[in-house]
Amino acid sequence: MPIAIVTGGSGTIGSVICRVLAERGDHVLCADINEGAFAGAFADTPEELAASIEFAALDVTEPESWDAVCQRATSTGEPIGTLVNAAVSVKLGSIDRMDHGDWRSSFDVTLHGAALGIQTVGNHMAAQGQGAIVNIASVVAHSGAPMNAGYATAKAALLGLTRTAAARLGRKGVRVTAVSPGWVQSPAVDGLFKAQARGGRSLDEVRAAFVAAIPLQRLAEPEDIAQTVAFLSSDGAKYITGIELVVDGGLGVA
Repeated sequence: MPIAIVTGGSGTIGSVICRVLAERGDHVLCADINEGAFAGAFADTPEELAASIEFAALDVTEPESWDAVCQRATSTGEPIGTLVNAAVSVKLGSIDRMDHGDWRSSFDVTLHGAALGIQTVGNHMAAQGQGAIVNIASVVAHSGAPMNAGYATAKAALLGLTRTAAARLGRKGVRVTAVSPGWVQSPAVDGLFKAQARGGRSLDEVRAAFVAAIPLQRLAEPEDIAQTVAFLSSDGAKYITGIELVVDGGLGVA
């Protein structure tokens, strides 16, 4: 049973990625800094599936923490097949007003954390001669996000990291790709809608306006993102590396 490590695995998208990878037969380490969130995220998971998903304490900004998770993974005697970098720090703020600490936090978790994971886990995969790393980016890496400057900029840098790592690690049998979600049904997007619901517009009107701009006429479900990750980390994508797969319902071409 191959090992899959999912950072930010207790989050809205991360938890569904954990479940989908476990359903395909992986032994999943839900690598997160918050064990309480893990308990809540998987409280209703069927017992037979929950047995394949374990919590692993991880501070993605600390090399020693990454080493500990890798040691735990390799102690099973199974190969590390997949790393998903889904951990993120979202600190709202425009570039002209953003707190410097919030800016640094966005990069420390979203970019630096992913880089440490690619280095640490990627070296284990290289020693095996195979493995797949999937970074969770965002469509705002392309469009920008005026009120979310740190997040959008860190995600754009994550795409550069994806290409750079793919060029290096591909020669060692390790594939590196990125998934860029559009608007996903989640508490974070609900918060965005609420922030936009002003000037006489209701929350329902704001949501309808966002959905109307999407050719597929709905928000993404976390499952849509998770299934894309499962594909990119499978043998079905064994000749794919260095690419970004946008999962936005057609928003980028509307």
